[in-house]
Amino acid sequence: MGKEVYHLSVTNGAVIVRAKEPAGLFYGMQTICQLLPAAIESSTKVDNIPWQIPAVEITDVPRFVWRGQHLDVSRHLVSVAFIRKYIDNMAMHKLNIFHWHLTDDLGWRLEIKKYPKLTQVGAWRKETLIGHIDEEPKKFDGKRYGGFYTQDEAKEIVQYAKERFITVVPEIEMPGHATAAIAAYPELGGYRQANRGSNLLGCIP
Repeated sequence: MGKEVYHLSVTNGAVIVRAKEPAGLFYGMQTICQLLPAAIESSTKVDNIPWQIPAVEITDVPRFVWRGQHLDVSRHLVSVAFIRKYIDNMAMHKLNIFHWHLTDDLGWRLEIKKYPKLTQVGAWRKETLIGHIDEEPKKFDGKRYGGFYTQDEAKEIVQYAKERFITVVPEIEMPGHATAAIAAYPELGGYRQANRGSNLLGCIP
């Protein structure tokens, strides 16, 4: 039935998880946590809680092989700590694909040492559009915004996800949605000068 299947048995005498593969054991443990009182997720000691699990027999196997969740850090950069918590929540819900949207028109977020301008230039925008792009007159916040993840940080996130049986699928936008990359390396796109006056994304210096 696949490497993620598990069987959970809870009786008066024992709590037993059986699985063919480590992933199944991991998901069985997530179910045990979900059967316990919600206070199990507390980061501090909680008193006066009956730590009991209801008697159950569960055989669980996922309906879908790909159970993904998407995070767009191009438009809004988040910390590595936030991503770790995000991955923890994915694991709790037995999701197994982390779709990491790392690049777009509004920012390039991954360090590529061979192409340093991708993060020196493309990771930053001079301001951010307020409201919808079709609204007139257009308004901007006037605040420089940006940042990126180093290769070591990216490796840390990949390993953190792997330990929770989650595969990281990085999304690198090319050839479309590549204004941030073209701002760093104009030779990648011949339309840069022609569209410079109408660019609304703030990536092009």
